[in-house]
This record gives sequence, structure tokens and C-alpha cells, in this order.
Amino acid sequence: MMEYQSCFDIIGPIMVGPSSSHTAGVVSIGKFIYELLQGRPEKAEIIFYDSFSETFQGHGTDKALLGGLLGMETDDSRIKHAIELTRENGLYYELDLKDRCPYFDHPNTTIITAKRGESVVKVGGASLGGGLSKIFMIDDKTFDIRLSTSDDFSTLAAHYRPNTLKEVVLEGV
Repeated sequence: MMEYQSCFDIIGPIMVGPSSSHTAGVVSIGKFIYELLQGRPEKAEIIFYDSFSETFQGHGTDKALLGGLLGMETDDSRIKHAIELTRENGLYYELDLKDRCPYFDHPNTTIITAKRGESVVKVGGASLGGGLSKIFMIDDKTFDIRLSTSDDFSTLAAHYRPNTLKEVVLEGV
């Protein structure tokens, strides 16, 4: 049986670079969280694992995730200024680097605990390459949500948004 490829498979997403797995996929993880919280979080505790923890500065993974948390799309040229924009937009964040993710075995993995008002979510995501990503955890429950840059994140998030987001004090934030 012959497998057909779409144009997306061949040329990839429209994005701010340099890497579809370290930037575009990560923006979509952040944007999913933005939609889950129905807006920009005020605080975020970010853990980068494995490859992300080793190469995040050179690949702009930190900027990509912060851009998504600020509601940016993968092709938004402001992503390169996302660190500065977090200060201007009132998003306080902490970044922690670790070797292996205990929840999901993939080299491009992150877990973000984000707070907006009384709402707190903990989301685990992996960037799969080609601008595709996977949400594997929301509030310690496992999921298999595949995201692409063409998805409607607000509709997806509304489907997976917990009925009552619990109030949690973020340690260290």
C-alpha cells in the first residue's frame, strides 16, 4: 500500500525558525495552554527535558514556548522577542532544565504549570517534528492530543478544558 504525503509533510509549517521541532511545535504547546486558560497566564513554571534542556537557547525553544503562552501563532515575528514581551505583558516564568521526563519518553519534552487568576493547569507536551506536537498530560491525566499548526486551538482547548480548574499554589513561583 502506497502512503501519500501532503504538502505539509514535504515543506513543513510556516513558522519562525530555526527548527520545526524546537520552535514551531513548542509554540503550539504554549498556544494550547493559552487557550486552556482562556488567555495569557500570569505565572508559568517550565521544565525542559532532554534535547530541549540542552539546546533551548540556540534553537529558541524558550522564546517559542513563551510566544505560545502569550497567544502567538507559529509565524509571528515577535517570537524572537518573547522573553522581553513576557515582562511587558505581565507573565512571570521560571525555567528548569532536567535530563529525562518521568511521564513521557521523547527527546523534545516539556511540562508547564501555568496560572491565570484562580485557574491552574499542568500540561505535558512533546514536539514531534515538522511543527507537530503532542499533549500527553493535562493535570496529571494522560491524553493523546495531536496538534498541528493548522489546528483551531481554542476549539481543541474547550474540549479538553477541565470543568473546574483547581487553585494550586505554584511552588517557587
